[in-house]
Amino acid sequence: MYVSIYNLVYLLFCIATMKTYIVWHTNPDTDAICSALVWEAFCRDRWEDATAVRLWEMNNETAYVLSRISEKKLQLVSELPEWSSIVLVDHNDPQQSIAHREKYTITHLIDHHAFGTFSTPSPLYVRVEPVGCTCTVMYHIFKEHNYTPSQETAYMMISAILSDTLHFRSPTTTDADKKACLELQSLANIKDLGSHAMAMFDAKSDLWDMSAHDIVQLDYKQYTFWNKVVAIGVMETTNPNYALQRKQELLSTMQQLTNEQSLDGLLFCIVDIINETNTCFVIDEQSQDIVRKAFDVSTVDNVADLWTRISRKKQLVPAITAVFW
Repeated sequence: MYVSIYNLVYLLFCIATMKTYIVWHTNPDTDAICSALVWEAFCRDRWEDATAVRLWEMNNETAYVLSRISEKKLQLVSELPEWSSIVLVDHNDPQQSIAHREKYTITHLIDHHAFGTFSTPSPLYVRVEPVGCTCTVMYHIFKEHNYTPSQETAYMMISAILSDTLHFRSPTTTDADKKACLELQSLANIKDLGSHAMAMFDAKSDLWDMSAHDIVQLDYKQYTFWNKVVAIGVMETTNPNYALQRKQELLSTMQQLTNEQSLDGLLFCIVDIINETNTCFVIDEQSQDIVRKAFDVSTVDNVADLWTRISRKKQLVPAITAVFW
């Protein structure tokens, strides 16, 4: 009996002192990384031990944002200690999350996406809102706690919102996103939101030294539609001609990924941020059939014009879901 109590006390001590890690989704965008760092700052200001860790590489836009405010280097790890506590930001689907997620205890989920397959053995804090950015959700939490973020944190929050909403061009944009940016602007010391957004987009579009494989997977997510797995890659850019010039490389990479990942479809969308249009690369008959049924457009020479459907979350995924309904 004594040994059992001792072991129980030791276990409770380990749980109480266990470190919490904040993790984002695979192939992270600016919102994913910034929201993790923003939540880390919030926790530490409340004397809570939580650390944002880097499980994947960041894109050029995010690197630009972080280079403007901090020299902090995010810790790169391949995995976390078993049974660690984790906070999920900007995602909830296990397909887009840290590997072997079932080994960890999820304590918080802060997101703005539709729910995929999600279950936990114990209760957790969940905050999901239909807004354009996870940092907008966090802004609402901060308001409720009368918490004023630092200049650096406010800068990351605005950058994330401008990125995810394409400076309010995306159909995912809400009045809440705009309000958050306006209220954070003085704290962040950003004089012109438009100039800041364009500098971010130009950094995101600077892909000259990247392989076709890395470009396709810059912002790449897999979705399971019943028993079919479809991947959608998105390249948001101010220079769509760059992707068109590398079309054959990108198509070859798409075919390789389709084979390696046993996909039932793969779309690679080149979103023109300035003109708000979507040119989609499509490689095989299965993917062409998905595009035809979902968007009522034909594929010519492996290219489909998806017009102004620039939001994967709001315009692409729901339409593809309906194909398999």
